[in-house]
Amino acid sequence: MFKRAISILLLLISISVSGEQKKTTFWRIQDLNGKSHYLFGTIHVDDNRVTNFHKDIFDALANVDLFLNETDEISDISILFHEQPIIAEELSEQELEKIKELSYFHTMSYENNLKMKPWLLALIFNSPRPITPYNQDNLLKSYALDKGLRVQGIATVNEHFQALDNISDEEQIAILKKVLARPEKNRIDNYESLIKTYLMMDVERILEIDQKNTASIVPDKVWVKIKHNLLIKRNQLFFDRIQTRLKNNRLFIAVGASHLGGENGLLQQFGSRGFELVPLNSLN
Repeated sequence: MFKRAISILLLLISISVSGEQKKTTFWRIQDLNGKSHYLFGTIHVDDNRVTNFHKDIFDALANVDLFLNETDEISDISILFHEQPIIAEELSEQELEKIKELSYFHTMSYENNLKMKPWLLALIFNSPRPITPYNQDNLLKSYALDKGLRVQGIATVNEHFQALDNISDEEQIAILKKVLARPEKNRIDNYESLIKTYLMMDVERILEIDQKNTASIVPDKVWVKIKHNLLIKRNQLFFDRIQTRLKNNRLFIAVGASHLGGENGLLQQFGSRGFELVPLNSLN
């Protein structure tokens, strides 16, 4: 009787441990034909804390033939600019001085920034660190190119920008004004909370913090619209496009980590359709 009780206890422990899901931002995905692909949830920053990739990342890149990132390269920079520049006429002198200050900080042209889409300028200026080309996404893409992989965007540039292009000029200006009025400490606190959450490797928590940070710079009514475009519609577009490339390719997919979690996240979509998801190591 005692031995039987011990056996049952060991079995329960085994079930508990095996059912425990490892927290990570990197997964091997086995499709319905038994072929392996890889899904990595990125964070769009160049912080050294998130660029020390684990060997599992490089092993995966050596075993695929197509690297998919969120969007195609921008070939026409006119997509960055508003059709009729509105920033200078909608902002106060004090706000324009703040734009000038932040332009220098981000090593960007003040005159060009006044022509930019307000929502885009707001997202750039909301970062407490200068924008550089060495963010995590670009590093992964460079490693892929070095290995001779084909590189493609999942969405077109126009599709990528449409998520926020379709909000009104008034709404875009409201977001920009809110960012310009933010204390620097708030920007730093939001940034640090996202980095620390990312390092915890909990995709649900990453999604929660990312949404909280974004919502803090967007008026409530606008946030409802943006959330639908950025997460629900974009997650579905990503999943559908990935499906079209699975058959004839072995994929390494790199998308923002916020697209992995949630009821409509990529992990849920893959899992619900019978794909096997195996957690791997992402950072050292």
